[in-house]
Amino acid sequence: MSKRTEELLKADVQHIIHPWYIVGQNSGIVFEKAHGIYLVDTEGKQYIDMASGNCCCNLGHGRREIIDAITRAINETDFTTSFYGHSNPYTIECSQKLANLTPGNLNHFHFTSGGSESVDSAIKIARFYWYNKGRASKTKIISLYDSYHGASGFSTYATGTGRGALQNAFGSIMPGFTRIPSYYCYRCTFGLNYPQCNLRCARMLEETIQAEGADGIAAFIAEPMMGGGGFFEPPPEWWPIVGEICRKYEVLLIADEVLSGFARTGKMFAVENWNIQPDIMTIAKGISGAYLPFGAVAVNDEGYEVLKGVAFMHGFTYSGHAIAAAAACAALDIYVRDKVVKNAAKVGNHIKQRLDAEFSPLPCVGNIGGMGINYAIELVSDKETKTAINPQVKAELIGKLLKNGIYTRSVGRLGNRLHIGPPCTTTIEEADTALDIIRPLVSELKPI
Repeated sequence: MSKRTEELLKADVQHIIHPWYIVGQNSGIVFEKAHGIYLVDTEGKQYIDMASGNCCCNLGHGRREIIDAITRAINETDFTTSFYGHSNPYTIECSQKLANLTPGNLNHFHFTSGGSESVDSAIKIARFYWYNKGRASKTKIISLYDSYHGASGFSTYATGTGRGALQNAFGSIMPGFTRIPSYYCYRCTFGLNYPQCNLRCARMLEETIQAEGADGIAAFIAEPMMGGGGFFEPPPEWWPIVGEICRKYEVLLIADEVLSGFARTGKMFAVENWNIQPDIMTIAKGISGAYLPFGAVAVNDEGYEVLKGVAFMHGFTYSGHAIAAAAACAALDIYVRDKVVKNAAKVGNHIKQRLDAEFSPLPCVGNIGGMGINYAIELVSDKETKTAINPQVKAELIGKLLKNGIYTRSVGRLGNRLHIGPPCTTTIEEADTALDIIRPLVSELKPI
C-alpha cells in the first residue's frame, strides 16, 4: 500500500462517519477514478462496478456528455432557488423531458436532491392531496416489510428492511405507518408456495385497509421490484391485485421507482412491466446517472388538479437545483438516444440465463431473484433448510471478490443476497468477464 493511500485512510478514520458501516472503521479502499463500468482506487487497481454505485450509475462512469452539460451550466449559473415560484431553464427543461418518459399522466414534478427526500415528499403530497379533498383523516401509510424507501424522516418509517438498525437506535417509530408482508416468495411470511398461495401477500393489503379503516389510509407505497431488501421480483399477478385494491378503497398508490427506474428492469420505469398507473411516483438515482444528487416526485393529472391553487408548504433548499437538472437533462437524452432500456433488457436476459444455468446448481445458492439488469444470488449454508450463509463466510467472499476486481455488496432481510447489478450500459462481454470471476468464488462455498 502506498504512503498516499495510508495517509488518506488514516484521515478517513479520524474524520469520517460512514453510512452503513462501523464507526471508526473503513473498507481499506479509496476510490479515486472511474470510467465505463470500472472503479479505480488510489493504488491504480480496477474493479468492475457490479452494484452500479448502489444502483445509481445506470449510464456508467465518465460520460462526457453529462460532464460537459454540467460544465456548460455551471459557467452560466450556480444556484438559484426554486422557492416562492422561482425557476430556472434547466429544471423546466428537465420536467418536460420527464413528462415524455414517465408512464401515463404523471406529468407534474416536485424536485428533490435524492431518493429519501423524494419519498418524504411523496408521503406529504399524498396527505396534502386528501387534506385538500376535505378528507384530512386519511393520513396513514401502508408499506411492505423488506422494502427500502430511505433513511430520513418519513422514508425511514416506511422502510421495512433492517428496521432494528434503521429505527430502533434513533427513537420510537412514528405513528401512522403500517407494514404488511412483502412478495418474498423464497421466504414467504405465510409459509406458502406460489401459485397455490393465491397471492396471500397481495390480498393482505385489503385485509389491512379494512382493519385500519379506509377513511384513515392515505396511500400504499411499494417498490415495483424489491431493491435494498434483496433484489427480487413480485409474482406477475401481485401488482394488478394491489392496484385494484387501492382503487377499490380510494387509497393512493405510490410507486417507489428511486432504484428501479431508468432502465434497471428492462423498462424505462419498472411499473411498465405490469402496465400499472400509480398516482404518485418517486424517482432519483438514475435520473442524473448519479453525476449529481437529484430526484423528483411525479404526480398525475388528477392529483395536480386537486392541489392547484393551494400553497405547498414543503421543499428543500436544493429542490430543482439548476446544475443537477442540467446533468439530468443530459442523462435523459442518453437513455433515449442510446436505447439504454433495450440494452439493459438484452444484457440482463443474458445475465439471468447464466445465473440460472451456472449459479443456481451451486451448493450454496438458494435462490436467484431480480429482473432486467438487477439480480441477487441468495447464499445459504443448506439448500433444504434455507439457512443463511454464515456472516463471516459472506464477508470473506466479499473480500475475495474485491481482491479479484469485483465491487458489489450483500443485501436483504438476512444480508445474504449478493447483488449482481452492473450499469445499464454494460455489454454482454463485460458482463461475462464479471460473471467468470464471480462464479468460481461462489462455487468454493461449502454447505454445512
